[in-house]
Formats: sequence, C-alpha cells, structure tokens
Amino acid sequence: MAAAEAQSREEICPDGYAALSANDAEAAIEAFEACLADQFYDWPQEAELRARLGAAYLAATRSEEALIAYNQIFALVEANDGDVDNPLIRRNRAAAYLQLDRPEDAITDLEIALARIPEDGFTAVLAGSAYLDLHRPEEAVAAFDAAVRAEPDYASAWIGRSAAFVEMALTEMAVEDAREAVALAPEDPGALNALCWALVKDGRAADGLSTCRAASEAAPEEGSITHSLASALEQIGETEEARRLFALAHEQAPDDPEVTADYERVFNNTP
Repeated sequence: MAAAEAQSREEICPDGYAALSANDAEAAIEAFEACLADQFYDWPQEAELRARLGAAYLAATRSEEALIAYNQIFALVEANDGDVDNPLIRRNRAAAYLQLDRPEDAITDLEIALARIPEDGFTAVLAGSAYLDLHRPEEAVAAFDAAVRAEPDYASAWIGRSAAFVEMALTEMAVEDAREAVALAPEDPGALNALCWALVKDGRAADGLSTCRAASEAAPEEGSITHSLASALEQIGETEEARRLFALAHEQAPDDPEVTADYERVFNNTP
C-alpha cells in the first residue's frame, strides 16, 4: 500500500522526483515549480509537491525560497485542519531557519519534531546545532547525546558533541568525540577539523597539526578550517604562516565572530 501511494505521488511530477533521485537540485526546483504552476491539486498533493520543492531549495542552499515553501505548506495544512506538527515538515523548516542563521526560530520547530520522533538522529543533530548557535552548550550536548544513541555511526553527531564539549571547556572529552568522528569518517573535513580544533583547545596543537593540515587540504575554501590550522600553527610558534592563514580565514569567513576576533587580535593587537 505504501509503495503504491509513493508511486502515485511520483506520477504527479515524475521529472521532479527523478531530479531529486539524481541529486540535481536545480533541475528538481524547475520541475516542481512547473508542476505547481501547471494545475490545481488537492491540498495533500500540493503539500507533498511543495515539500519536495522545499527539499530541493534546501539542497541548493536557496534558503529564503525554502522557508517560503515550508510556510506555504503550513498554511495549507492549517487551512485544511491537517497535522501542523508533522515532524518532517517542522524539521525541514528548521533546516531552512538554520541556513538563514535564525536558530531561535529553528529550535521551536525542532523541539516539536523531536517530541514526535525522539530517535531521529538528523533532527537531534539539527537541534544540537541550533543550541550551539544560541550559546546553550549543555542542551546541545543532550541533543547530540540523543543523536549518538539513536545512530552510533553518525559522524555528525560526534562532531557536534565535540564542539559542545569545547564550548563547555571539557576539552579531553571533545578530543575523544572528535577521534570517534574521524574513525567513522576519516576523510571528512568536518571530522578532521573537529579533532584539530579539540586538540588546539586542549593545548595539544602539535599532536593535531597533521590532522589540521589534512582538514585544510580537504576543504581549502572553508574559513573555519583555515582558522583552526592558523590557531594550531600559532600555538606551536609558527607565527608567520599563522598570520597569513588568519588573514585568509577572515577573507573566507568574514561573518564568523571567532575568526574575526582572532584576525583583529593578530593584526590590530587587540587583546
């Protein structure tokens, strides 16, 4: 029955579903927009199409359009006395809020979603990320704990909990979690950077320098990773290269407050 229902949904807009399956977000957006413009649908079908369109917008990091799509879904559902606390729609709207740097809005949706699907690792990781953005590391640890329990092989959960432990100055625990993340995803720049940063914060940059360089090589355009390598180099006394990389990190991530603070400290002698 579920397979038949899924097939009937896909028949509504086959090009859109095919593009999503092929991870072609822009083609999916074009197809779903065309389908929605082509005719009127019963509200559950329209909500389904808009949910898929929102997912494609998220994949393409077209965050404002994703948020509009999910708000339209909520309006449809509410007008037809549907389930406004559908956990997947709440979770995906929260992802749009997070892309827009609006964690305070995201957390409301995520708490509702987690009450319905408490063992969904992805939702828990999103909640942990929102709590970190809101400078609530204890709650972030609890959310990442839930993700680790639900999906022990989910590297992002270990990465997130490591970051939360760093915020709480529990750096040895941060290193342990980051090592687990690297064991699960040894080539992932986020996992490598988590271990690099945890070792820097634990005062062991020399132990993590090769990891820091590997993270930078894997994601050379990522400002936070460039910043971690710069911090490691500064800690071991390689100040000239560190200064160059602090400047580069600021070019790559000018809105990151930690990157900016170190850039100003290094170049303006700001204490």
